[in-house]
Amino acid sequence: MKKILLLTFLIGGLFARDITLAEAEQLALKNNLQIKMSEASLKKAKVSSRESVANFFPTVSSYYRLTDNLELSVMVVDFDGDGPQPPQELRMGKQFNSNLGLDLSYPIFTGGAIINGQLAASSMVNLSELSLQDQVNTVIHTIRSLYYQAQMLESMIDATEKGLQSAKENYELAEKQLAAGKATRLDLLQAKVRYESYKPQLISLKNQRVSARTNLKTYINDPEIDTLNVVGKLEKIENPYSGLEIDDLLHISKNERLDLLMAEEQKKLAKYQRNIAWSNIMPKVQIGSGMQWQANTDDLNDLNHRRSSSISLSVSMPLFSGGKNAAGIQKAVIGVREANYRYEQTENYIYAEVDAAYRKVKETLSNTQANQEVILQAEEALRLSKLMYETGAATQLDLLNAESSYIGARSGYIQSVFEYNLAVETLKKSLNNLSRYDGEKE
Repeated sequence: MKKILLLTFLIGGLFARDITLAEAEQLALKNNLQIKMSEASLKKAKVSSRESVANFFPTVSSYYRLTDNLELSVMVVDFDGDGPQPPQELRMGKQFNSNLGLDLSYPIFTGGAIINGQLAASSMVNLSELSLQDQVNTVIHTIRSLYYQAQMLESMIDATEKGLQSAKENYELAEKQLAAGKATRLDLLQAKVRYESYKPQLISLKNQRVSARTNLKTYINDPEIDTLNVVGKLEKIENPYSGLEIDDLLHISKNERLDLLMAEEQKKLAKYQRNIAWSNIMPKVQIGSGMQWQANTDDLNDLNHRRSSSISLSVSMPLFSGGKNAAGIQKAVIGVREANYRYEQTENYIYAEVDAAYRKVKETLSNTQANQEVILQAEEALRLSKLMYETGAATQLDLLNAESSYIGARSGYIQSVFEYNLAVETLKKSLNNLSRYDGEKE
């Protein structure tokens, strides 16, 4: 069973698709489900906006009604009052009534309800577009984070494999030194323990690499990809804001940050909704026109429709609604204040986030530079320790410590580069500088 699993793993590795970061981003923009849902919401908002435009046009409707009067209505008439003749029963109408016609109505004045409804619908379209772009930025940021993580694990595996190889060479050297009487049994055991300790670390890192690739594949959501490999080594990315100070970045965020633009749209939407609430207490003026053809007969074969037409102007004014309209206005006014508070809160949150991202970039950059210097020193210390150990000027413990310091320095540098790249991408995301999305490609 183990052989079958190993063979399956090897075959999967052989047929894994190499994918660049740019390809991963493009595939995610095409297939990611969160983006698809945001695109659907945008389409729905656009349809709603077109729907609201219909309120500016007259409404035309047609109707037809055929009535079979099973029992005609009866009117009782007493022609001579208190005279000798009894009251007479008169049956009204005919057995069949046929009516067909056209009605046209057009709102002349609605208190601003129609225009504000259209403006609110347009604002919802803008909100959906901004939300889609924000979702795109989130997906791009996640893809890059997962991709850098996979690259980091590749580099960590490479460093650990080199450490394993170095520990193996030290172990073999210790065996030779023991045979020559230049080392003790304890030196050999220490070298063997160090050699064996790298193996579980390597297994753990490879499992993490599989998980990272799986997470990346899941987020890309391309059904044609079974397994994938990331391309290239983990390297420091360029910081496009390296020459700017925090005040410059805060100014950029005020103009570019998507959630601040969304908060601005929500302020507009709240005002439109307030205007709509006020329109409920305003008079409504509507013009109407109708044309109908009517026929009454006792035999369907004798239907003879006669035309009539009318035009009307109606004015309505709400006088009492049990406080419903007043409460609606009050609620809408509170909504405007709430939108203003939300805008201020969003602005404060953005400034805090940009400031934290800016400082994180500076911190991780310093760590990366420091770790890069440590690697050079640790590499030289390891080289000297090997030479001194071979000549008997250093102990096995000195060599193991030098080797451990070198591997630790390489791992620390790889980790710091990963953290720096994430910090730069987070700063770019906070300034809406990850990706511009033009919409779903047909």
